[in-house]
Amino acid sequence: MYATTAIIKNSKLSGRIVGTHQQLDKAARRVLQPILDLSSSYFPSESAILYFEGARGPDGLKRKSPETDEPTHFWIPDHDDGKMLTQIKNYQHNLAIALRDCNNFRAAFEAAWLAHFIADSLTPAHHFPLSDIKEDLMTNKEFVKFFGEPIKGIMHGNSAKETLKNNWKYYGAGGHMNKHLAFEYRIARMVATMPIQKLEPVVAEADLQFEDYDQVISSAVQEVFSHQLYDEFCLIGWTPRVEREIRDYLLPLIVKQIILSWYAALRQVGIVEKSCSGAELESSGR
Repeated sequence: MYATTAIIKNSKLSGRIVGTHQQLDKAARRVLQPILDLSSSYFPSESAILYFEGARGPDGLKRKSPETDEPTHFWIPDHDDGKMLTQIKNYQHNLAIALRDCNNFRAAFEAAWLAHFIADSLTPAHHFPLSDIKEDLMTNKEFVKFFGEPIKGIMHGNSAKETLKNNWKYYGAGGHMNKHLAFEYRIARMVATMPIQKLEPVVAEADLQFEDYDQVISSAVQEVFSHQLYDEFCLIGWTPRVEREIRDYLLPLIVKQIILSWYAALRQVGIVEKSCSGAELESSGR
């Protein structure tokens, strides 16, 4: 999903145009408010959470330290390696600790990054093994260098002809990255023009009674994967069914899963009904 990192760097406008992650976070935070009666319960504000998206979010690492300790953004359901679920569990655990300690700044960071990976894990384009394809096409594992500086993202072959061929397969018309970006950009345009109320799901009391959030998110990923939305897009393009499924089913589902992941962190340390001191809440910007 887009978080405007490549378009607007460190801008106050980040998220108002094509910030898909930001819009999903906004919708989730608003739905969470009445669920927890947050006038008496503690959770970071919308603005505090959005501070850690865009250039300060997981996508920002691609600018700051490309190819160095980057977290995975892909969950491949038909051969899952467990890395994305581990990341989600780690951020959820850290969020719970920050909430327990009434550490608003840390809680906002953990909530934003947790939400980001929840969204990516449920995005159909992130169910395709793009990283594996890139690895296969980069027959020469050394980076192409321009004036001595390595260029990230260029498929380096064993010859100039092979380099050109590999990059066309990845970036050219109908290439793997081309399709990935086109799919996500179409979603970004959709979200940018949708009233935020359309993103907000209904969260029933029964939805909050889960025992293990790992099972909840794993089941949701498998469910989305079974709809084969990205397969259809790659085969025949953006269809009315794909658009309808994303607008009416996928986007509210992602927001719901973000809400449940935050709720699981609150419940993990038993502070669904806890209040922090007035001074701490004031420092959160609420």
